[in-house]
Amino acid sequence: MSSPTNPDLYTPVRFWSPVNQGFYANYRRWLRQGGYSQSTLNIYSCVMRLAISQLDKPYWQISDADLDDVRALIAAHFPSAGTRCDYNKGLRKLAEFLRQLQGKPQPEKPINCSYFLDGLPDWLATDIRGYVRHRQRAWLPEEKRHLTDRTVGQLTLFLRWAARETSLTAAVDLTPPLWFTYLDGRLAAGMKPTTTNKELHALQSFLRYLADLGRPICERMLQVARLPCGKQLPKDVSVERLRRIAAEIETDAASDHAGLRRTGIMDRAWFLLMLHSGLRVGEVRRLRRADLDLVGQRVRIVQSKGLKDRVVFLSQATVAAIEAYLPLRGPLASDHLFVYRHRPLTVTYCSQRLRTFGKRSGLTIQPHQLRHSCATLLLNAGAPILTVQALLGHKHIDTTLTYARLYDGTVAADYYRAMATVEQQLQLTPMPEQMSANSGQLVALVDALQAGTLNAQQRELLHTLRTGLLGLSA
Repeated sequence: MSSPTNPDLYTPVRFWSPVNQGFYANYRRWLRQGGYSQSTLNIYSCVMRLAISQLDKPYWQISDADLDDVRALIAAHFPSAGTRCDYNKGLRKLAEFLRQLQGKPQPEKPINCSYFLDGLPDWLATDIRGYVRHRQRAWLPEEKRHLTDRTVGQLTLFLRWAARETSLTAAVDLTPPLWFTYLDGRLAAGMKPTTTNKELHALQSFLRYLADLGRPICERMLQVARLPCGKQLPKDVSVERLRRIAAEIETDAASDHAGLRRTGIMDRAWFLLMLHSGLRVGEVRRLRRADLDLVGQRVRIVQSKGLKDRVVFLSQATVAAIEAYLPLRGPLASDHLFVYRHRPLTVTYCSQRLRTFGKRSGLTIQPHQLRHSCATLLLNAGAPILTVQALLGHKHIDTTLTYARLYDGTVAADYYRAMATVEQQLQLTPMPEQMSANSGQLVALVDALQAGTLNAQQRELLHTLRTGLLGLSA
């Protein structure tokens, strides 16, 4: 165990009360089960020893105000910014453990839009907050923070620029000429049309919201068309690249390091869920243990995109991966299937892990590409398009056809197999009798032509043609 900084602030554990000694042992065990590295575990343990030593009370009597006192002590006695940062993280983790023991819900991080609204007129900032609250009604609780940041971020890029360029006194000041000036600058800076189209869509949705409230807007702004982008096919991942990513995951799953091994086994489970069953990354994050039916090899997806439910099936490899992970997950307060360091997976966890595996194997891969690959592989294996549509949860079959881009090899194989059948159907067997009759008709035609008024050269050509036809009919 590492030696703490400022040892005079600590009371040795052997002098603690037995209940606090047991609490300390349980806390370290809890951290270890969460997959923390030994160095992090030691730092967080030092923070707990500091808190228990300074508060000198049974752990169940420790309140949030007590932890605030410890936080102030850390700020006063630890000059290193890095140490203060690590200790404050440890203090937050201790507070999380205490709330779990007390059966209290973990506090949600407040959603702060101040960064995006900085520089906007007060009336506009107020309208944006109202618009966000209106949109949040249709969002799942765990998606609220992520979608709020994305919505406000896309909307305010143009609005903050407009507030700097002109005086915005009302929504009617947001006009097409102002937008096109902004658009020219964005395109000159190298922004892609897909990016600017998202900003335009966010702006028009906001203006429609204001119009529904009876607020005057520039109607022409709603008629501005998006830039043409061309049809973009989804990017799946080749089988060879999938094998290389899977090999990196298996390396972690077989590691001697307990924390890395636990993370690798969990990564294998969600990786196969996305690749074999076509789950979205948000669906993986929201999965609950109660949604699983490992005996029936299926999982229920609750309130997915468009707030729709569906049932997807699990491959044998996926079932085996989940069964290997469940004992390592352990008994936790959260019912989420996938938990990293005692919390459900964050929005960026899967992409960060795939980025790590990609760097090690020299590849670049995004989580949603696994879903594309699932559709493509199933169709290439002969799965009916309607089955793939139901599995992926697409409302329109055209979406499934877009997601599932067939490999050129599959297209070629299908073409040659079908064309072989066509060639057999169109194959004609020569008939000698019919050939002779046709040749005789041609000879008679040549004789008739020769009887006419022809010059010497023409008669010579007809004679040559007649001789050849007679040879064919012989």
